[in-house]
Amino acid sequence: MKIAMLAAAGLIAVGTAALAADPNLVGVWTGERERIAANEDGYTKGPLTLVITRQEGRTFAGHLSRAYPDKDDVKEALWGAFTPDGDLMVGADDEGTYAFKLLDADTLDYCYSEAGASVRAVCGRLARQK
Repeated sequence: MKIAMLAAAGLIAVGTAALAADPNLVGVWTGERERIAANEDGYTKGPLTLVITRQEGRTFAGHLSRAYPDKDDVKEALWGAFTPDGDLMVGADDEGTYAFKLLDADTLDYCYSEAGASVRAVCGRLARQK
C-alpha cells in the first residue's frame, strides 16, 4: 500500500511539472489596442503587432509595431521576462514598461505604461498568427 501511494505521488509530481513548462512566446502576435495619453493625442485605438524573435529560458526579445491612420507607423524594440510558471510576465522598452498575461497558448493580453512628459497607458489583446 505504501509503495502504491509513493508511486501515485510520483506520478502527480511528474504530471504537475509537465503542466508547468515554460511557454513558448516566439512568433507574430496581432490585435487591437486602446490608448489614453496626456498630450494632444489623447484617446486613440488601432492595430498592433508584437513580434517575438527570440526566447532564451524565461526571457524574450522582439519588437512592437503600432499603426496610425494620420502619421507614420512606429516600431520599437522590447525585452521581457517571466516567472517559472509563466503567470507573471513583464517587459520594457526605452520609455516604459509592459505587463503581459498569457490566457492560452495563442492569446496574450498586454498593458503598457509610460511616465514623464509623454504619460500614457495602453492595453490590448493579441492573438498568435499561425
